[in-house]
Amino acid sequence: MTSKIIEMSANGRLVIPAETRETLGLRNDASRFEVEIRDGAIVLIPVVAVRVDRTFPITEAAVASAARAAAETGPGLSRSDLVSAMKRQKNSG
Repeated sequence: MTSKIIEMSANGRLVIPAETRETLGLRNDASRFEVEIRDGAIVLIPVVAVRVDRTFPITEAAVASAARAAAETGPGLSRSDLVSAMKRQKNSG
């Protein structure tokens, strides 16, 4: 694990170093993150938006499929990882 020291601006903004963004596959557009506090540490979890009209209708089965897909891909999943896993879930049953 690589660590870097970064600053927080007066208005609370943090800049994630380019090397870290590249390593995690984060794009330079307006990425969104879920913020958690774990054991006194700030944890940023990338949030992936998936267009429903390009996958399948939202049903209980679809929500369960998305949860299984997220579990399959693990932390730090990319949009393409999630979409691929959801397609596998859809095709398997």
